[in-house]
Amino acid sequence: MKPDRTSKKSFKALYVLVAGVLFFIPSVKAADLNSSLVLCKHDKTVRTLRIEMSEDQKCRAIYTKQGVDETIGSAQSTSSCVEYISNVRKNLEEAQWSCREVKEARSSSLHSRLGAE
Repeated sequence: MKPDRTSKKSFKALYVLVAGVLFFIPSVKAADLNSSLVLCKHDKTVRTLRIEMSEDQKCRAIYTKQGVDETIGSAQSTSSCVEYISNVRKNLEEAQWSCREVKEARSSSLHSRLGAE
């Protein structure tokens, strides 16, 4: 059975998300953050919220929608970035999105299947 275009797009979006998680985790200082990544789903749509620390110890709260990162806030205080993430998560959950914190990432061989298109 041949997958439809929607399945291919969903698969690509999932691949982008997984790749983003794998590259993001080493750059986060876990001791500074309550959670490194929040994953939100509604039907087959996925959005993520995360905090990145810059070299100058300034944090950025990042919201990813359809594979595109958007900085929703930045601050010197990590607690401010956590608050930005919490507010967006609350809004998503009020709109019937299901959100959860991701504590670890696992690698898979998804990339090998993309070349088969």
